Amino acid sequence: MTGQNKKTTFFRLKGVEWIFINLPYLCFVGLLAVLYISNAHAAEHNLRKIELLKKEVKDAESRYISVKKKIMFGSTQSQIEKEVKDKGLKVAKKLPKTIEVSKS
Repeated sequence: MTGQNKKTTFFRLKGVEWIFINLPYLCFVGLLAVLYISNAHAAEHNLRKIELLKKEVKDAESRYISVKKKIMFGSTQSQIEKEVKDKGLKVAKKLPKTIEVSKS
């Protein structure tokens, strides 16, 4: 049994030796794995931020369209007449007279 024990110990030592020989490579692979994971998290964070900004742009666009619609409706002649009627002004039935000034 001692011969068998020596063999397994030898192979265990070879495995440990292999790990120590390849330790710089294993550290490099570990570093690459950490960088890959952090890059994936950063990309997901950016995607969430983009979706939030898209939602904000959509809300701002709908508010813009709503305000534009109110302004366009409020600037029609009938709406202006209603606004001015409360202040006592009336719409003129005839065209205004033009005054021409000679330049002499």
